[in-house]
Parts: sequence; structure tokens; C-alpha cells
Amino acid sequence: MIDVRKFKIILALAALFSCGAVASAQAEWNANFGYATTSFRGTECSSFLSSHPLHGFYAGVTHEFYFSALAGLTFEPGLYYYYQSAQNDANMTPKFIRMHYMSVPFNVKYSFELSPSLMASFYSGPVVNFGILGNLYQDNTFHTNVNLEDPMHRLTRVNAQWDFGLAVTLAGAVQLRVGYALGLSRLITEQNVYNNSFSVGAGFLF
Repeated sequence: MIDVRKFKIILALAALFSCGAVASAQAEWNANFGYATTSFRGTECSSFLSSHPLHGFYAGVTHEFYFSALAGLTFEPGLYYYYQSAQNDANMTPKFIRMHYMSVPFNVKYSFELSPSLMASFYSGPVVNFGILGNLYQDNTFHTNVNLEDPMHRLTRVNAQWDFGLAVTLAGAVQLRVGYALGLSRLITEQNVYNNSFSVGAGFLF
């Protein structure tokens, strides 16, 4: 589990690093979208959550800052919207499980040339997610067993992950991305429950 103090340290380091990047860089935008899935884990994760991975899509933008003194190394914060859902078990209400959330990554990226028209990149950094809609954030919506007096606890609105990924840029205009985000903070305050996310998509540089 990541405690509140560690969570604040991650945010402070990301903000400090972003300020340093802005001071010494050129900028480039990337609008991207694609497929995303989330699975739930943890020693106290309910069988309901662990058996219901969510699938959906993401869309958003990143702003890449190029350090003048460090060739190939960039800072890439972003803002994404995610929608993910899964069908609930038979004869259970509501029929679908849903999450809508905003995601703010603070990635450091290293890029290198494979050919004159092909670049490869690796990136990693902290991610902060903010839940905005969806029944997984509502109290007493789901039940972990047949006992209706045992509701599943709602997920917290804010959680942290650590992002890993790679990207390939074609002709300086189209970027293909694959990413994996490892859950760091609890999704349920009183339970040891985390989520890991996988995404794959395409982006357009401008």
C-alpha cells in the first residue's frame, strides 16, 4: 500500500520535474486514443472484482517537452479520459459494471532513431487517476455474494499507478503506443485492493 505521505511525494516530484522541463524545452502535442483494460488484484480483493476485468477505450493528449542538453530524453505529461465496463453476472443488477475516470501521467521518455523515418521510445512515470462517473464509485451497488446485507465497498475516487510503455513513431507524424500501469495505491480504503491497466493505441503528432 502507498500511504498519503508517499503519494504526496510522488505528486511533488512530478510537479517539480515538469517545471524544470518547461523551462528548457521545445514542445510537441500528441492526440491519441485506443483500447484499454483494467484488472483487479490484491490479498483482500473480492472474487467479484477479480473475476470482472473491465474493457473499453481511452482518448486524450500528451505534451512532450524536449530537453536542450539531453538528446533523446523528454518529459511527457498528459491528460486522458478512460471508459471501461464489463457485463455483470447473470440475473444480477445492474447489468453492467462501469468506470469513467480521468488519468494524468507524468512520464519520462527516451527516444532513439531506428531509421530516418522511424523512431522508437520507452517511457515510465507516475500516474494519478480521478474517478468521475460509474457505478463502481457508488455505495451499495454490487454484492459479493448472495447475502444482500454484504455490499461491495465503493472504489476511492483518486488512486495512483506507475506507468511503463513503448512507442514507435512513423514519419514524425503517427505514433503507436503500448502501455502497462501497475497499481500503487488502494482502490478501497479499508481493503488491500489494486488495479493494473493495459492499453494499446495510436496517436497523431502536431
